[in-house]
Amino acid sequence: MAKVTIIGAGAMGSALIVPLADNGHEVRLWGTELDGEIIDSLRKGLPHPKHKHRLPSEIATYQVTELEEAMLDTELVIMAITSDALENVFDKVVPFLKEGVIVGSVSKGFNYDQNGRIVILPEILENTLPETLRNKVPIVVVGGPCKAIEVVWKSPTAVTYSSNNVEAAKYMQSILMTDVYRVEVTDDVIGTEVCAAMKNAYSVGLGMAEGFKAKNGFLHNNTKAALFTFAVAEMGILTKAMGGSLEAVIGLPGVGDLEVTGEAGRNRTLGELIGGGLTASKAVEKMREEGITVEGYPAIKFGYYLAKQLESEEKLSLDQLPLLRGLYSILYENAPAYGKIKELLQNCTGYYKI
Repeated sequence: MAKVTIIGAGAMGSALIVPLADNGHEVRLWGTELDGEIIDSLRKGLPHPKHKHRLPSEIATYQVTELEEAMLDTELVIMAITSDALENVFDKVVPFLKEGVIVGSVSKGFNYDQNGRIVILPEILENTLPETLRNKVPIVVVGGPCKAIEVVWKSPTAVTYSSNNVEAAKYMQSILMTDVYRVEVTDDVIGTEVCAAMKNAYSVGLGMAEGFKAKNGFLHNNTKAALFTFAVAEMGILTKAMGGSLEAVIGLPGVGDLEVTGEAGRNRTLGELIGGGLTASKAVEKMREEGITVEGYPAIKFGYYLAKQLESEEKLSLDQLPLLRGLYSILYENAPAYGKIKELLQNCTGYYKI
């Protein structure tokens, strides 16, 4: 039996309790300052407010002031925090880490490092560790099509665990894998992370195609399929430029996660609202009023500036990424969604070269 601490009591963090409990592990769920009501509800035996299901009763829950207790003798820490808050929360966790503890991360996105460069999140985690723990606390990232509610339902699910320390990824696999929560292991951290972040961005575009139905009165499945194809190709271009493998793009972290995120979820909803006629700012505001955080909104901006960063390093050209450029224009320059997507398709005259 392993001792596992989950940092973040949101939908995904709490969902991972299910396979862990099924495997008989000791699970501690720690809530951030935003999770106080969730922890209170769970302590009362009530359903989780996010996915409306009761979690296994044997888990231990901890409020924000009880981090030290939650981390006591833990063997595996799983960071389930939004990308914008990950560094700040991990900074609080670090003092309680010891050599050999494995850090898993289900957070997806990009951020700036200390030099102002856009980097993948594992680099942020690695740079937050003190020198005494670097290369001694393995970091494992999670990618692939995985809706939290379906993990709770025990719907058959397949994901990817990636780490520079493959043995650490295999250990985490052994802790979490069940007959319905399946895990493959790779060493392609870059490919997994680039796909994990960019599928959030591109799924906003897929949602726009759904929103055009409300605006125009007819389906746009052809449009959505074309955008899906462009998205996969552009994820491949970005992944290759960053030094990752195309296997991740055509595997669970890329095509798999893009498909499920484009079918349902917050990013698709944001795109649907924009495709239906709302401006990006109005759509984001509407979702925030409903308490919904959308990772795809900042992911488009980060992805665009990452592409410019890579262009300055002569690793790609922005001209290779017309869909990303179009999404940035729609969300951050107020370009009309339907007109911009139509223009994109009109100008697409050949195959992407990856």
